[in-house]
Amino acid sequence: MESNPFHGEKAFKYDLFFKTPYGKEVKRLEGKLLREALEEFKQGELLEVGCGTGIWIEYLREFGFKEPVGLDISKDMLKVAKVKGLKKLVIGSATFLPFKDNSFDAVYFMTSLEFIVDRKRALLEAARVSKKAVVVGFLNSYSLLNLSRKVKSLFRESVYSGISFLTREELERLARWVGGKSNCALKLESFKTTLNFSVDGFVNPKLEEILGENLPFGGFGLTKFRVIKRDGAGKGD
Repeated sequence: MESNPFHGEKAFKYDLFFKTPYGKEVKRLEGKLLREALEEFKQGELLEVGCGTGIWIEYLREFGFKEPVGLDISKDMLKVAKVKGLKKLVIGSATFLPFKDNSFDAVYFMTSLEFIVDRKRALLEAARVSKKAVVVGFLNSYSLLNLSRKVKSLFRESVYSGISFLTREELERLARWVGGKSNCALKLESFKTTLNFSVDGFVNPKLEEILGENLPFGGFGLTKFRVIKRDGAGKGD
């Protein structure tokens, strides 16, 4: 199941980061990748797994998207999201999604898969309820930003303590496992990154623009998998 470091005071203070100058730039850069990946489903049915305070649901609505459904295991995070006026909120586990097969056009994670112990099961469930795509925005292990976070978490309490930052290669392995265990194949359609040389508190927008979104060591990565339904189920290892 998911670990849940975002409860109590941490949940109610979560959004404060995105109000700082650094947080605003992080949100802009990460949000651009998310928005582009989901553009084709703008008026479709979307599910965010691990929606937290609804920061990304709000973001998508601001850009004209139909409000996604948000699911989270944290009651406190969902309380914050509810105060914002978000309507489609569900408390539940990513590993046992309370939705029928093919309920959504696309399912997305935004830096939430890292906090789920059984990532295989979570991705399997996402593929089950999605008709067309699964998008994973993740904290990239191959980055200065997350190396810094990893080191700091060794010396002080942090929401990053005990979690595993992800890589594109790991996500592709998980996708292959899903394909072997279900009637859904997940085909990688795109991979982009941002926050290339960012560390906590620093980001250079001009440098990000110059470097582009195709480098492997951005602090935030986003993969888009196309869901391909097929008859019968394979057997994974």
